[in-house]
Amino acid sequence: MGKVNKLSEEVFSKIAAGEVIERPSNVLKELIENSIDANSTVINVRILGNGLKLIEVRDNGIGIEKEDLPLVIERYTTSKINTEKDLLAVQTYGFRGEALYAISRVSNLQIISKTSDQDKAYILTSSEGKILKIEPTTFNYKNGTIVKVMDLFFNSPVRKNFLSSEKVELDNIVNTFKQFSAINNHVMFTLHIEDKLKYNLIPTTPESRVKEIFKISEPAKEELKIQDYKITVILSREYKYSEKLYTAKNNFFIFVNRRIVFMNELERMVVTTFREVFGERGKIEGIISITCPPDEVDSNVHPRKLEVRFLKPLLIKNMIQKAIKNFINNHVVSKVLIDIPREEKPQNIQEINWYRSIKRIVEKLEEKVEKISENSIEKTDLDISKIEFFPKIEQRQTIEIFRIESQRESIAPKILHYWENCYFLVLYKDSFFIVDQHNASEKIIYSHFLKRIEINTPIQKLLVPISIKTIQLDEEKMESKLNLLKNLGFTASYDKSQNLVQLFSYPAVLNINSVSEMIKTILQEFEETILDNEEVYREFIAKISCKAAIKKGQKLSNEELQKLFQDLISIDNLNPHFCPHGRNVMIEISFTDINKMFERNNTG
Repeated sequence: MGKVNKLSEEVFSKIAAGEVIERPSNVLKELIENSIDANSTVINVRILGNGLKLIEVRDNGIGIEKEDLPLVIERYTTSKINTEKDLLAVQTYGFRGEALYAISRVSNLQIISKTSDQDKAYILTSSEGKILKIEPTTFNYKNGTIVKVMDLFFNSPVRKNFLSSEKVELDNIVNTFKQFSAINNHVMFTLHIEDKLKYNLIPTTPESRVKEIFKISEPAKEELKIQDYKITVILSREYKYSEKLYTAKNNFFIFVNRRIVFMNELERMVVTTFREVFGERGKIEGIISITCPPDEVDSNVHPRKLEVRFLKPLLIKNMIQKAIKNFINNHVVSKVLIDIPREEKPQNIQEINWYRSIKRIVEKLEEKVEKISENSIEKTDLDISKIEFFPKIEQRQTIEIFRIESQRESIAPKILHYWENCYFLVLYKDSFFIVDQHNASEKIIYSHFLKRIEINTPIQKLLVPISIKTIQLDEEKMESKLNLLKNLGFTASYDKSQNLVQLFSYPAVLNINSVSEMIKTILQEFEETILDNEEVYREFIAKISCKAAIKKGQKLSNEELQKLFQDLISIDNLNPHFCPHGRNVMIEISFTDINKMFERNNTG
């Protein structure tokens, strides 16, 4: 007798249900997808018993016809595709025809729906996938659908036993709700848990919706489009460095054609791009949305459609990396927040005596200040000699402290220190800035060349032209190179007989010592097609800006450092905190941050 048996419908239906429905959050995902596919603009979610007792989704979509109600819980029934060809251009969330079928097999189910063509709503009641009744009802008189999933897994105790804790399952439900509401900002969403309103999200802009979902104070948006592909990045501008934050995973959502995906490769791409700039620790919050032609992405590779395949994976990778770098370059402020470990009990008895002595002195000073404020000036009787291990402050140090304090009211930046002909410390307004001279110079030059396309910027004329030896080029190519130089703000001519380029003027922002090298780079390394694509053009400018920038080890005077910083903070078309390649230009530490480090508020 053969050993191969054909499974009964009762068995294979539960296997199929397990592929799609593993936990309550999977049910919510399928129901919200159906509501969005039905063109709903209002979706209300109600959860009882962590989703096991009730998952209810109400919408104002197009509804389900009475004749279609018994079909929606059968397997392989869908209104979203008809032929195999349709699979190549799927633009809806659902299309497999398995969601309601799988849900109905492991629950008690009610579907109440009404279309605009019907004068009344109809209700379908089922249990374990078997229809109990279909009858008219006046309960839902408006167009739309109500789906109630009750007693989930009541007939699959093994599956129920493999669920996580109540908290984890509820967190998964809330997370699923956030995913759909984050990307569908045009839809009103509400979420009630145990009949308490947790979220009430009205239609708004993408940035405002992300702000609400992730509790972000300053979200920003960056878009990159190449042909029919588009990457939209909406993330927090405050990428915080902290020893306590070890990973950026799960703090952001990735969408492909508005569908949430969980793909390690894409997540790593985002996190790695941030870490190239900020190091290993930081927190990314928000969404990254990938839009591409439906026939160039395969969504049919996972039972719950959580993974996709791209026809052009390399293009997607490059666009994500570029979009993230543009976001960092244009929106993120580079700050360092230092976590100082606290010791509740000092270990050294001498330290305790020192601290207590200081505390007593401060308390007496505060008392005297209060009396002075009341116009009662008395002699302050403080015996400072009794302080144990009190550090002495020289007069020169005291003067420097007061000079820095007074600088807070000054507008002009002040150079405080210069390290290894590379980094310099600046006091400006209410912040200290540590600046990398090469990256700063690179960013200034890069900004100049971008602005050059829009407006004319200052040009430095040469009393004696600079002659630059170049490689042999035909007249057409050389003419193209000279036009490129002209667009960038150079004035030059070509002497074919001697194979020399004569330079007569150059952008004033450049260092004269680097001009010749920069001209050689343009003439020898870049083709005339360089201007065909905006992103390629930006890459080109980034490279020549790097070559033309002040180098590490090149000593600058105090006046040159001050001008470099002034030019940097005067950039109005780009974020001055990062160079074109995403490296830090300057790191800001505000007095507010310093107060936090010393556990002070801003008032005392």
